[in-house]
Amino acid sequence: MLLLIAISLISDTAYVKKQLAKSDSLYQESYKDTTIFNSAEGILDSLMFDSKVLMDEILWRKSHFCFERGYALTDNSEKKEWYKRGEKLAKFAIDKNPDNPEAYFWFATNKGVIGKINGVLNSLFMVDDLKKKADTIIKLDPEHAGAHMLLGEIYKSLPGLFGGDKGKAIEEFKTTIENDSLYTAVYVSLAKTYRDIGEIEEAKKTLNKLLSFKTSRDRRRFELYEKEDAEKLLKEIEEKQ
Repeated sequence: MLLLIAISLISDTAYVKKQLAKSDSLYQESYKDTTIFNSAEGILDSLMFDSKVLMDEILWRKSHFCFERGYALTDNSEKKEWYKRGEKLAKFAIDKNPDNPEAYFWFATNKGVIGKINGVLNSLFMVDDLKKKADTIIKLDPEHAGAHMLLGEIYKSLPGLFGGDKGKAIEEFKTTIENDSLYTAVYVSLAKTYRDIGEIEEAKKTLNKLLSFKTSRDRRRFELYEKEDAEKLLKEIEEKQ
């Protein structure tokens, strides 16, 4: 009887959605304590082994967690191992559901940061695929903020000879904010792009806007990284004026 109950639980979409929501909620609070992050990930690990439904939703979240684990490290080889795991899990999510925009987003995000580590010139072969993934996300979800940030990062990072364009980068970053003003990850990238083209006051305005926020679409990254990055960049800019 207990076995039958367990099987019914892991086949129940409502139950899995509830567990995913719990993991999402814990993730948002995980800037406070690493053990909260581990608990959130533990829920996903259990679902990966036991669930018969919503595997794409489970897998893309696990891909996101791989990205977070890689981001927190300092050794590039170790970072790349986590990003590669994230890329693979996101690919599995795409295979499970080709209409899930988050699966494409975390595939592209993990792949993109591997490219950054390898160096732009060594990663040019990735560009077309990353753009295609971003375009796919936008077709599936026209207001997906992350997809426009992804395109912005591509235009910002590439040399002009290979398709880089700071103006296009700014347009994509602005579209990100238009789609979701609390997508705080984009503000530092936008500020850096303004700085790079000499628009110093716009860079400072963008950073101060970020620092005025009390919350974020991703509270963990906002508290652990983004505010500190913004403060550091703002200080650097002001010291050079």
